Amino acid sequence: MFQGQVLVIENLRERRQLLCDMLSQERFEVGAVEDARDAVQLLSQGLFSGKGKMPELIICNVRMLGDAGLEALAWLSARHPEIPVILLSAFTTPKMRERLARIDGAYVLDQFFDVEDVRSAAVSLAASRQTTV
Repeated sequence: MFQGQVLVIENLRERRQLLCDMLSQERFEVGAVEDARDAVQLLSQGLFSGKGKMPELIICNVRMLGDAGLEALAWLSARHPEIPVILLSAFTTPKMRERLARIDGAYVLDQFFDVEDVRSAAVSLAASRQTTV
């Protein structure tokens, strides 16, 4: 079960570790999911089971989620627009961008991004969330 302020959904071990380390340095509590099936389960039902806490920010690898995961994330975002989402995608197509646009309020880092871009977006979204909560 997810525990932490930031939920990182990333199947690439090195990127997942880099993101988790960077977020920890920024004083976020971080939980990670590395399996696509587990991620879909968590996004569609697991966060509502009451066994863990809802994340304050979700960062995820778009390709890892696949169609089912993107649908679950869109569903979650529609019901909990207060939870910001950062979508990471090194390779997108027009069809993929169209799908990403359906996720309300998502911040998309497309193709040419680095860990500093993710850090800046996470800190900014967390700061804006704190001022609105």
